Amino acid sequence: MHVRFTADAEADLNHISAYLTPRSPKGLERILSAIFTTSAQLEDFPFIGRDGLIEGARELIVPRTPFILVYRISDAYYVDILRIYHGRQAWPPAED
Repeated sequence: MHVRFTADAEADLNHISAYLTPRSPKGLERILSAIFTTSAQLEDFPFIGRDGLIEGARELIVPRTPFILVYRISDAYYVDILRIYHGRQAWPPAED
């Protein structure tokens, strides 16, 4: 399987980067490395995460970080990372 990041997940990565860059560049490097290492594991083990709070989605905790990957197994070839959220964030987001 191949892992793809949706536009929302890429926006989440950009927000994480914007927040951590001035505060802890080394911390950002560690967090991004953990996120990409964990997402790469989904290529071989797509069911490693738990059932998610959104129907049809799964969630996987990024070890040694406060972040959680929300993903969906799109078909036999792709895993789509839908969002990357901090464990203290309200999830799923409240509907307007």
